[in-house]
Amino acid sequence: MSVLIHRMQDHRVLKWALVLLFVVCGGYLLGKWSLEPGKIRLLIFLGLMLLALPLTVKHPRVLMFGMLIYLPFLGFFRRMLIPVSGWSSYDPLVIFVPVVVLMMGFFWMYRTYIGRQGIQKEDDTYLFKLVRWMIIIDLIQVVNPLQGSILTGFGGIMFYVVPLFWMVLSRLYMTEAWLKRIYGAICGIAVISSLYGLKQITYGFAEFERIWIQIAGYAALIVGDGSRAFSFFTNAAEYTTFLVVSVVILWVYLLRGNAVQRLCAVLIIPLLLYCIFMQSSRTPVILTSLSLAVMTVVHAKTTAGRVLSLLIMAGMLAGAFVGISRIESSNELIAHQVNGLTNPMDEEHSTAGIHVAMFVNGMLKGIVNPLGYGLGSTTLAGAKLSDTGDSSEVDLSNMMISTGIAGGLVYGLILLETLRRAFRMAQKHTTALIILGMLIATLGAWSNGGNYSVCALIWLSIGFLDKLTLTQGGIRQT
Repeated sequence: MSVLIHRMQDHRVLKWALVLLFVVCGGYLLGKWSLEPGKIRLLIFLGLMLLALPLTVKHPRVLMFGMLIYLPFLGFFRRMLIPVSGWSSYDPLVIFVPVVVLMMGFFWMYRTYIGRQGIQKEDDTYLFKLVRWMIIIDLIQVVNPLQGSILTGFGGIMFYVVPLFWMVLSRLYMTEAWLKRIYGAICGIAVISSLYGLKQITYGFAEFERIWIQIAGYAALIVGDGSRAFSFFTNAAEYTTFLVVSVVILWVYLLRGNAVQRLCAVLIIPLLLYCIFMQSSRTPVILTSLSLAVMTVVHAKTTAGRVLSLLIMAGMLAGAFVGISRIESSNELIAHQVNGLTNPMDEEHSTAGIHVAMFVNGMLKGIVNPLGYGLGSTTLAGAKLSDTGDSSEVDLSNMMISTGIAGGLVYGLILLETLRRAFRMAQKHTTALIILGMLIATLGAWSNGGNYSVCALIWLSIGFLDKLTLTQGGIRQT
């Protein structure tokens, strides 16, 4: 067989005949599909893949940057196509970035393990070992029969393995200069998306957005007579978390940036904080406050400075709480937010108790079945493909459910080691301080695959953080 293949490759006429046949058949299919509105999404997907494939080899950093710009607008692109091509839950536009990341990630695995290139001892870390073990556990859980269908397991790869491959690719290709470009672009997108989100809250949704809300049955969007915004994103939670991450980046610019960065931070942070508040979700507000306080304290150079920073931030947060508790508004979003923040233990106004119970139940479920229920069992894939979706809304307890005690333990160690490294490096490096704030502000949702753009950004940052610690404070360019 191999001899036959080599002869075909060396036969010039046959080779060009096959290329011509491929071009003709491909052109025919593209022309045929272009006349069918339902195939528009597939055609766009194929076009994006043709652009991405050469970049995976020639310019992987450019490709990674482009994918991170694409993800925040994914939901908007999909909704805009509804009047033209209808709506599908199995949209190829959703899998474009995961497919590219998986291709690059599995090629790395092939080159490392099958190609026997290995990992140099001086380039390895405890965190990277944990991540590789997590990938192996996840891939084994793809075939767990308890999730109902192997298709559910393959769907789980998109939500749990893809983020880990973002970490791997970041270690391979990311530099501080590129990460700074990414963070700057994220802040720019946050401004545009926040303005569009305010437009949705104030003036309502566009027609194609209203159609999508009806199709999706998006009940969580409605708060009394008001409605949360989702801006350009796939859902309101992703939009809110994206704004939170942007506030973290800008806060560090305010603490350690140059004059232009500080001016931008002063102008933009109030807008983003207002938009986060208007999302009427309490967890982002609490985690953002905690993150800003921790970053401010860590930023200080001396013990006295840290104590002073702690007192100042505590005073500011206490003042903000008192101010919020006195707000009286007929706006349903504001009233819902105020009642939840000022009555955190009241089940009538707050869902904190429900979320805690879901986390505890998820952990217990993983202990009861130590082998796990399958990789896709806690993802959207489980709900769509086999009706086994059982998310606890916290990544650690989700891992306990999906991958059992082994996966939950490894993932827990990844969380602890990542936070330890972030705290250790944050005082020395501005980028590490941003990553620390990002990790705290999204705690419990690092592997929330439904938040496509934020999840990718988090694990990209973790990969760079891991590479940063290799030189004990220095930055190794690749």
